[in-house]
Amino acid sequence: MTMSFTSLEFWVFFALAFTAMHALMPWLSQRFSASTTRNLRQGALLLFSVAFYLMAAGHLVILILASIAVNHAMAHVISRGHGTWRFVATSIAVTMNVSLLGAFKYAYFVAELLPHGPWGTLRLEHWMLPLGISFYTFQSLSYILDIHRGHIERPARWWTFATYITFFPQLVAGPIVRAREFLPQLTQPFHGVSRSEGRAHVALIVSGFLKKLVFGDLLGAWLVDPAFADPEAQAGWTVWLALYGYSLQVYADFSGYTDMAQGMAGLLGISLPVNFRSPYRATSPSSFWRRWHISLSTWWKDYLYIPLGGNRHFTAVSLGFVAMALGALGWAWNEPGGWLVLTGAVLMATAAVLMSNQWMTRIAGATHVLIVMLVGGLWHGAHMNFITWGAINGVALAGWVLVAPRNSQSPSNRVRRWLGWLITFHIVVLSRIWFRAGSVISWEESQTGPHPDDAWETASALWNRLNDWTTPVGFEAPFDSYLMAGMALLIMGWALHARSDAMRDRHVTWWSQRHEAFLVAAWIAGVLVTTTWPIAESKPFIYWQF
Repeated sequence: MTMSFTSLEFWVFFALAFTAMHALMPWLSQRFSASTTRNLRQGALLLFSVAFYLMAAGHLVILILASIAVNHAMAHVISRGHGTWRFVATSIAVTMNVSLLGAFKYAYFVAELLPHGPWGTLRLEHWMLPLGISFYTFQSLSYILDIHRGHIERPARWWTFATYITFFPQLVAGPIVRAREFLPQLTQPFHGVSRSEGRAHVALIVSGFLKKLVFGDLLGAWLVDPAFADPEAQAGWTVWLALYGYSLQVYADFSGYTDMAQGMAGLLGISLPVNFRSPYRATSPSSFWRRWHISLSTWWKDYLYIPLGGNRHFTAVSLGFVAMALGALGWAWNEPGGWLVLTGAVLMATAAVLMSNQWMTRIAGATHVLIVMLVGGLWHGAHMNFITWGAINGVALAGWVLVAPRNSQSPSNRVRRWLGWLITFHIVVLSRIWFRAGSVISWEESQTGPHPDDAWETASALWNRLNDWTTPVGFEAPFDSYLMAGMALLIMGWALHARSDAMRDRHVTWWSQRHEAFLVAAWIAGVLVTTTWPIAESKPFIYWQF
């Protein structure tokens, strides 16, 4: 059964969940104690969440339930342990979670690297990628690590933890919610949603529909997909338009999903964190990643970047990474002169670290953000396209850490900030050649893995076309109606994104103040359009594949 946010089945399911929460819970609260009512509320949310996953992923529900059971048990072991035993128990739990994710998400990637032997026949049809495994595994990891660090005093009861992991509005594509933010909300009594709150939540859902339909599906179909479907037949300027269009499309699609998840969660009495803050207005790579997919960026910071040493010092892991990276570069270069250049660079960096604490912190920080971005690329997909995407953004972010002036946000540096925006924006846009070429646009696009079979070739062809302004053979007059409509949407979308914070807040307030009937009618219209429109039906949310 299709249980995407663009399916009629899902909205019938959500209507049942909403009715149960707002009709049944008040009735129960009048007949049972507060603690009993809270338990019944958690039970209802858990029941609907497990039912959602069962209908969306079938027998793979066993996997998420097994993950919940194991992590719940390990959380109790960790909380009761001390010293070395606590560390060992945490290490075992982290290893099990990472191994689970690796086995199901990266088995076919290893198979491609090892084409001979029994692993050579391992493909997606043998190891199906479980829905939402990247997101619920990260939530489990943060829960385990927060218990180890003492940020959570005691493990939650099993049904409370299970509700946290399976909560269906954000289960598939986030935002990634911390247990210490989510769990307290389950222990609070549910008093329903006021009219003003309800309008704000429904307005978020309507906003998500508009982003998904207009700047996600339509823009993608008219401007982006044709370029990636046949890169050799594109002129350089149409490739640029497609890249600008895809950067807007992926933002509208993903933030639209987040809007809808926040709105639905709010109607069920749960608050989810903000996941985007106008990312394309960022004036530096570091600012961009503080604005884009915030829940994942902060997860990387808290559970990988800082443990690696952050901007304070190197660790054995980061030094090992540097050694392997230099060895790989030397092997690829394979020239005496190249080895001399690398040796000289290492000596200069070492001297800078020894002579200046400031340079030590900058070089350590740059190294660690590069590691994080490489891992982040691999997290998005087990494909060289995503590793390349992560490497490009990692190098840009590391370079910014090394050269960033201390007063880069000063009002006197407007020209510098404008140049920073221009450079940052185009690094993000250009790196998405590999990201989009490695992503699927329909459920059945690839038969051998969750990425197009010609992903690397498509990205390479588009990159070559960027600087080739000659007219390719077979290129027809591009000013057809679809291309012109796509360009109009592109201009409109970027203009909306460039709004000031004050103007955006006014627009949000305007939407949330509309009459309930208007908002519900817009909601129903969005459901009808997405469930009957062939374009929307064939295009799931982009981040559902991760």
